Formats: sequence, C-alpha cells, structure tokens
Amino acid sequence: MKAVLNVLVTGLFLLPALVFAHGASRLQVEETVLINADAETVWNMVKDFDSLHKWHPAIISTKAEGGNEPGATRVLTLKNDSTITETLKKFDEESMSFMYQIDEMSSVGQVDIEGEMHDIPAVPVSKYKAWLTVEAEGDQTKVTWLAKFFRGYTGNHHEPKELNDETATNAIKGIFRSGLDTLKGKAEK
Repeated sequence: MKAVLNVLVTGLFLLPALVFAHGASRLQVEETVLINADAETVWNMVKDFDSLHKWHPAIISTKAEGGNEPGATRVLTLKNDSTITETLKKFDEESMSFMYQIDEMSSVGQVDIEGEMHDIPAVPVSKYKAWLTVEAEGDQTKVTWLAKFFRGYTGNHHEPKELNDETATNAIKGIFRSGLDTLKGKAEK
C-alpha cells in the first residue's frame, strides 16, 4: 500500500512537468459561408490552386506550378509584400474539395523569447494544413474552410503575444472570414 501511495504522490508532482513539456496544442478553425449561387459556379471560382488572389482581398498575387495535381505549389504574395509558400496535398473534383499545407513563410519581424530572437511569420502559425470544401445546400452553396495548426511558437517557454494561441486563432479566423465574405460577394453578383 505504501508503494502505491509513493507512486501516486510522485505522479502528482511530475504531472505539471509533463503537461509543460508537452508544448503547444493543436488548434483548429472552421468557418463557413452560405452563398446564393449554384455549387458548380462557386467551385469554379475557388478550385484552381493559382486563383486565390482572384477572390481573397489579402492576396495580391498567386504564382503556382503544377495545376491542381497533388504536389502543386503556389507562392502567395500578401498586401504587406510578405510571402507564403503552399503545397496542394489532395484535390477531389467530384467532391469539390482540396487540402493544402503551408511549407514556409517570410518573416514580418522578430520577437525576443527568453533572450533568443525568433521570427514572426507572415501568419503566426506553424504546421498548418487546411481543407476547402464546396457543397450544394438546397438552392444555396455552403463553403467550408477548415484549418488545423499550431501557434507560431511551439517551444516550452512562455510564448509571446505575437506567437500565442489566441493570436494564431484570430489570424486564421480573420483570413477565412474575409476570404469567404469576399467570395460570397463575388459569386452573388
């Protein structure tokens, strides 16, 4: 009995250290929009991996290679001249969906974490993967944009505001919301 009690007490002391050692948790954002247009029209607006600048207000240009084949890449240039490089991982014409990931981003600054300088990426996230799906919903079209990612700083030190969970989540929500709202406006013209 004494041995069991010792194990439990030791476990209770180690639990905070284990939780702290785990690092950042995976985050998720999902945004949707209902559009008063048929699904085929909306899909044709978003399906080309090199067309994001045509319907997202934060993107001034898209340079892509590989079409809509898995492995295709694109470099997005944002209004602040920062860039994001992405790879198309899955593309399904029949189900009107695709999945992509961010491979690299330019830095928009630096932040000091425990005496060491860290880059602040154009979007304050890491290990980002996203899915865009278009589906008919009655006489409307539902577009869903889902992302799974980690905050910009995944170390075990206290993360700075510029790279924390809240900043990462709010950035993705803002990107998705502005893109989906602009897409709705363009599709309903």
